[in-house]
Amino acid sequence: MFKKEKWTFTGATGKEYVFTISSKSEGLLSTPGVFIQAYTHLRGHMAGWQVNPLHLAHSENMGAALDASELSDDDVALWNCNYVLMNGDEAAREEVVRDLRGVDHFIC
Repeated sequence: MFKKEKWTFTGATGKEYVFTISSKSEGLLSTPGVFIQAYTHLRGHMAGWQVNPLHLAHSENMGAALDASELSDDDVALWNCNYVLMNGDEAAREEVVRDLRGVDHFIC
């Protein structure tokens, strides 16, 4: 895939959240945080990358939550990476998820 290590998502409030990017095969750590399962692809020559979120969630144990996520068969076929925002504060994680779900492109 691409060499980028971080990706910034902007919530409905305008707040920016910087997520770490990992491949699907790396899985997730058993730590608290917010994660996005996504399909990331090249938009075209020199147009850059596009992220299509498939599932957005938060958990005390992201590894277990990832194993339990319920992607459709079509989404599983597309899913190629994870975006992770480590955060041990449950209320803060809930706010991040709520803010990101308020944006049109977060259809998950």
